[in-house]
Amino acid sequence: MRSRLLEASVIASSDMTRRPSLRGRVSALGLVIITAWLAVLTTAFNFVLAHRLAADVDTLLRTRAAAAAATAVVDQHGHMSIKEGSDDEALDTGIWFYSGNRAIERPPGGGRAQARADALAGRGPEYAGGGGIRLYAIPIRSGGHQVGTVVTSVSIAPYVRTREQALIGSIVVAAFTLVGAYLALRLAATRVLRTVDAMTLQASEWSASALTKRFGPEQRFHELHILAETLNGVLDRLTASVRHERRLSAELSHELRTPLSLILAEIDLLLTREHDPAQVSAAHAQVQETAMRMNGILETLLSAGRAEIVNAAGSCRVDDVVAALVQQRITRRAGIPHRSYTVDIPEGLTAGVEAAVVERVLAPIIDNADRFATANVAIIGRRSSDSVLVDVSDDGPGVPPGNDNAIFEPGVQLNANHPSRGAGLGLPLARRLARAAAGDVSFIAGSTFQVRLPPA
Repeated sequence: MRSRLLEASVIASSDMTRRPSLRGRVSALGLVIITAWLAVLTTAFNFVLAHRLAADVDTLLRTRAAAAAATAVVDQHGHMSIKEGSDDEALDTGIWFYSGNRAIERPPGGGRAQARADALAGRGPEYAGGGGIRLYAIPIRSGGHQVGTVVTSVSIAPYVRTREQALIGSIVVAAFTLVGAYLALRLAATRVLRTVDAMTLQASEWSASALTKRFGPEQRFHELHILAETLNGVLDRLTASVRHERRLSAELSHELRTPLSLILAEIDLLLTREHDPAQVSAAHAQVQETAMRMNGILETLLSAGRAEIVNAAGSCRVDDVVAALVQQRITRRAGIPHRSYTVDIPEGLTAGVEAAVVERVLAPIIDNADRFATANVAIIGRRSSDSVLVDVSDDGPGVPPGNDNAIFEPGVQLNANHPSRGAGLGLPLARRLARAAAGDVSFIAGSTFQVRLPPA
């Protein structure tokens, strides 16, 4: 058995180690969200930067084309020429002049750039690109007709390099940001959950050895305060359950000790000496009565224990329950003529509690009245505005003054010298069972007790 428990403990421990940690899950989730956001920001930044650089290239081309077009001269025959200036060499870099489709000035070199510029002759305004350059053509007009074209070009390599460097830089920045964000998230989750871990450890220790310990209101955050209140509620229920079990065990042992001793004594007497048939029959009857009393005690205690956990439901006729209880006691006391019962309960008086529960509530009270009565026990029932009331009284000495609350304490015996005294558990059990069924048991005066039950 011990090896099985150890194996189960190992399996549970390994299962716990396989479970993902909450701080890791929170950190990973936060990292995913930040990664998505950084991806959006990086993409948007590089998209805007690319369009901004492209716009700068086009602006530069248009500016250069306009400056170059200002040097073009058209004569009266519609022929275009170029007005020379001191900075023509700097201005002519990457600029083509066309009269009609004929190039009248072009920059040194050729190849693909020349071919693309020739393709723009006689057209415009128009952009073209390829091969690491971008071109722009602007028309020269005279008399409403296009007589020439100016084509400018610029290398886009610096812009492409800038865009690539910006992309790499933004990715590097995003990567470092993610690393820092993960560390920050992990640290924050650890700091937050450190309090939760401490509360969990304290709750585990308190539930095992310190049932009165509770979390105070010093939690700084609302969520932790709610967690503390929840754990306090769990500990309260655990404490109530433990106390209930301890009390039930104590009551069982205490209440059963006396009738068990009587049974053992009767058996010892039967075994140690010879008896005539009458004595044997009387001993058997005594053992039977005591055993029936023990059975009633067990039913009362177990019913009270169950009722504290689950509220009783259902309904019953109180007059039928009382009639059965009285008949049981009349039968049990056959041969004692001086005991009588006065029962006044309206026929059909119904309580919203099961008959077994009503019986276990009334039985100890009627037994007390029967035990201490001189000649008569009175049981009177009625219906009030919101309850069913049953008053039980006797013509005995009554409860000594000043003990109104003490009589409901477990184990209290105010008539310790009475020959038929009990164990002092009947009234506490009756009250506890009645309250578990949304009712109550209270002391009125003298020797009168009142049972209040919910109506049906």
